[in-house]
Amino acid sequence: MTKQDIIKGILETPEFQDIINELRENQLNGIRYSTPSDKDARETFYMRLQVLDEIMNYLESIAKDSEIKDKAWKIL
Repeated sequence: MTKQDIIKGILETPEFQDIINELRENQLNGIRYSTPSDKDARETFYMRLQVLDEIMNYLESIAKDSEIKDKAWKIL
């Protein structure tokens, strides 16, 4: 089993998706329920959302890398 297969398997599990959605929702709630004067806290929550998205994009790109390579070989 390759690294891509392992990561793809993890990304597809409902438990992992639930955890990521929960993390994302926690950060969004932090923004939603912050006071108008709490600009620093909102920026922190926003940066955490950005980091979470960046990690997910990176993992998804690793998982799709093998699919892209397989398709490239089929074209040639």
